[in-house]
Amino acid sequence: MVGFTVAVLVRAWPVLRVLWWWSAEIMAGLLVLLGLSTLTRVTSPLVPALVAVAALGAIAAVPPVRRFVVAWWWCAVVRHRLRVCFAQFIRAAGKGTPVSLPLILVARPTPAGERVWVWLRPGLDITDLDGRTGKIAVTCMGSSARVVGASARWAALVRVDITRRDPLARLVLSPLPALLGETAPAPVSPGMPPLGGLDLDDVPEPAPEPDKRERRR
Repeated sequence: MVGFTVAVLVRAWPVLRVLWWWSAEIMAGLLVLLGLSTLTRVTSPLVPALVAVAALGAIAAVPPVRRFVVAWWWCAVVRHRLRVCFAQFIRAAGKGTPVSLPLILVARPTPAGERVWVWLRPGLDITDLDGRTGKIAVTCMGSSARVVGASARWAALVRVDITRRDPLARLVLSPLPALLGETAPAPVSPGMPPLGGLDLDDVPEPAPEPDKRERRR
């Protein structure tokens, strides 16, 4: 039974791999179609059209919504571009058929670009990707790329960081002033005496040093 299951998975793996590559797009399309069809059944056919127009208008007119959608759209693009990049690496190195392609796991947006987790297949390791970060950045249409290990236990699990913009180029708001408050005193050492009410007349002057000739005597 176990052997039969493994044989079926091996045979179906090319199809499962393609479905995994396009899983985000397939799920998003199914959710949109399911939502529109449900609205069509419970309301008039005009309501789904109005909802679609309102959603597109919010994406185009509201900057936070637009940035959110564009960030996740780039995550989907980077997953496919990485697959193309790895296919070129494997083909150029003669590492076998496309079955040996790494498995692109998940991607999420970061303030600088995108972060993608990749599971390397046998025949590849992280050293094969260190010298190709420039090509990865070009393929993913970013400014730079960085490949690091993502697990202390699994050497096959690596993380690819794509840099697309400098998050420090614009104004960065810090919550620290709001946490301290306007009248919060400056932190001092517990052993330090209070400095309030200090008068310079109360500070004693240092004693004069003896003359050098008196020291010699």
